[in-house]
Amino acid sequence: MATENPKPVEPPVDKREFIIRFQEKYETWHQKLQKKKDTSEQEDPKTKMMEDDSSKQAESKTKMEDDRVETFSELPKHENKKNKEYVIHGFENEIKSLENFLLDQKVYKEFKSLVVLGEYGVGKTTLCQAIFNKYEVKSVYAPGIWVSMYSKEETKDGEDKKISLLKRILKDLGVQDKVLATIKNEAVQEFHDYKESGNNDGETKEDKEFLALLYALHLNLRWKKYLIVFDDVREEDLNQILQEQDVEKLKKDKKWGKHLSDGFPKGSGGRVIYTTRVETLARKLVAEEHEIHRLWPLSDDQSVWNIYEAVIEDHDKEPPRNDKKCIDDLMNKSRGLPLAAKLLAKLDPVFLDDEVGPNDSTDGTTETNQQDPPLTSG
Repeated sequence: MATENPKPVEPPVDKREFIIRFQEKYETWHQKLQKKKDTSEQEDPKTKMMEDDSSKQAESKTKMEDDRVETFSELPKHENKKNKEYVIHGFENEIKSLENFLLDQKVYKEFKSLVVLGEYGVGKTTLCQAIFNKYEVKSVYAPGIWVSMYSKEETKDGEDKKISLLKRILKDLGVQDKVLATIKNEAVQEFHDYKESGNNDGETKEDKEFLALLYALHLNLRWKKYLIVFDDVREEDLNQILQEQDVEKLKKDKKWGKHLSDGFPKGSGGRVIYTTRVETLARKLVAEEHEIHRLWPLSDDQSVWNIYEAVIEDHDKEPPRNDKKCIDDLMNKSRGLPLAAKLLAKLDPVFLDDEVGPNDSTDGTTETNQQDPPLTSG
């Protein structure tokens, strides 16, 4: 009797787009490689070396961009049970800590910033989404602005990234496109006027536009108790948009308007939260060690199981028994990372080594699941 082929494991939803892009790029790379092989004997070695270096740089940049995901302020929705409230498991203490940071009456009017630091998949974005959407926080902070450092929106005509980001924030504050266009036109005109008059202040057209946009941001936030979250800050973002907390540098360069953080009014109790994976970067974003909130993998195995079980139920699948061995197995495979637990829940079959699997095997695995997919941290 012929046996049915095992159903292929469907890739996690948040990875499908990456796989499609990778397949497209692979075809392009393969064609280029074949072309190089056909003409390799006629190529100059120095030219070939330069092309190889350029190819490596382009591949590295592509990998970096594919690793980034655009995020939003809303908590994730249940895929099959839309009306069911999304429950956060295992972050009770962390949520209380961020609530204290945001709702402390002793520093009500002071400007404060905080970095949530942790590895890929540990739950930095989910934690910030949870606190961002809390009623107690929304009733105190207005406006609330969520800034995904990666955006799928293409930068227009090679527009400077810090200008593009600043425009996104201003649009969230209700500034219309025609106003932004007017600001740009006036900045360009000012640049040409300076140039024609023989004056040179060392500022480019982009510098003048950024300065004008930054002033517009400052005016829109002035006297307001705002909350801004910058999600997934990377090293490549630092020099472009965020000001390093280097006291000596600030003493040497006191000119206002060089960094996005200059647009944050400091006297109305505003708060800024950054999330990042890199500790050295976290230390550059804030001035004091206590302003870094480290988020570690969950140590409570029951919380990890609850995350896993919620995804199982969301897909109307039968959850495995939650005995100690099953929970320990999940804990070992996920390393306490919430994202890993979610991805494991989307895979079939159950991964217990002593449970009967769909093919009546005693090890609980099928041919498609002999090896678990790598769940490495980013």
